[in-house]
Amino acid sequence: MKKTIGIIISIFAMLGLVLAGCTAPGSSTTATNVASTGKIEIRVTDAPPDKTVTGIMVTVDSVKIHQATAVADGEQETEQEQEQESGNGNSQNQNQNQNQNETTATETTATETTTTEAADDSGWITLDILEGAETFDLLQIQGLEEILAVGELAAGKYTQIRMAVSKVEVTFEGEDPVEAKLPSGNLKFVHPFDIVAGETTVLLFDFDALKSVNVTGNGVIFKPVIKLSVTKTPGTLEITTESLPNGTVDTAYEAAFAAMGGKLPYTWSTADTIPGLALSADGVLSGTPTEAGEYTLNVIVEDSSAAGKSAAASFVINIADEDALQITTTNLPEGAVGTEYTATLEATGGTGAYTWSIPVDNLPEGLTLDSATGIISGTPTVTGDTEIGVVVTDSADPANTDTQNLTLNIAEAITT
Repeated sequence: MKKTIGIIISIFAMLGLVLAGCTAPGSSTTATNVASTGKIEIRVTDAPPDKTVTGIMVTVDSVKIHQATAVADGEQETEQEQEQESGNGNSQNQNQNQNQNETTATETTATETTTTEAADDSGWITLDILEGAETFDLLQIQGLEEILAVGELAAGKYTQIRMAVSKVEVTFEGEDPVEAKLPSGNLKFVHPFDIVAGETTVLLFDFDALKSVNVTGNGVIFKPVIKLSVTKTPGTLEITTESLPNGTVDTAYEAAFAAMGGKLPYTWSTADTIPGLALSADGVLSGTPTEAGEYTLNVIVEDSSAAGKSAAASFVINIADEDALQITTTNLPEGAVGTEYTATLEATGGTGAYTWSIPVDNLPEGLTLDSATGIISGTPTVTGDTEIGVVVTDSADPANTDTQNLTLNIAEAITT
């Protein structure tokens, strides 16, 4: 059976202001002319590759979209763009060999015109890659869509996508990771598409894993073989909130859920209850907790598309007694090998100063914990996910303690 790797680029054109709830934490969206702009999301996904390949780590430095040049008699492509489009044709109907030839030609064009494009970058729009999404393992997102970059584009005609891939690391079963050679770090895809206000356009780049990863006497080469198609199917709806903060009895509580994909607006709901708290339809959990305990909250988000897309997720919230010592940090930011890392653990309640510890002492190599401030800092040297059991102790006699299990992910080094 043929195995493929896919990258989906979902372009959301919508009327009205872009709701803050659909953006990733830490990102921002600036409202522009609602009648002439649309939103774009860059997503990555894949189908299962050959079983001998156990990992394909891809690092993307930038994603750019090229808008067709407008002339006096209306919006038309430049002569060069028209030639490129006619030469590439409709990728939906091309066979695999044609796709391979098209990809090779695209890579050659990107390499030969790098200097010219750097000097004249008119028409190219750079999208914002989400923090922590620069490096991803294609094999870990099988059947899923992961947001890579977002942006807001004016309605109109677009002709090309340029993706700067700085590193590809391939792992074969039973072997150490190997950095693959890239014939061209700039992957430029020539295919016309439209951003239409109020509609969604999806560009699907389907990478064939077996043909993209080539083993030679000189090492591993990553040369994408791509089948490109354009559809009007909205992207998969997914909840992006990772965890919820803990709370305390008789202390005001508020936390907002976030999602991506589908069609705005979203509607949130839950059948579970936490005494004193309520979930609004726009995804805000708020109120004043009245009873201590550990609660599980199963939430559902539905979009406004005709298909009625939905997604679900489960969250655990600890509500402590009033003035009880409690760690409020429920997640840690992702780090990267070779990049300075800092995160501060926080707690509420208890008596006097806090003392922090990690009894198992299993912080990722290169990081340390300041027991007095709760600051985790340093420069990670090894990748991977680490489960950390954090303990805070107050100054009461006898002392009160609280424990929180956290996951710290250290990704591949960020290259520029």
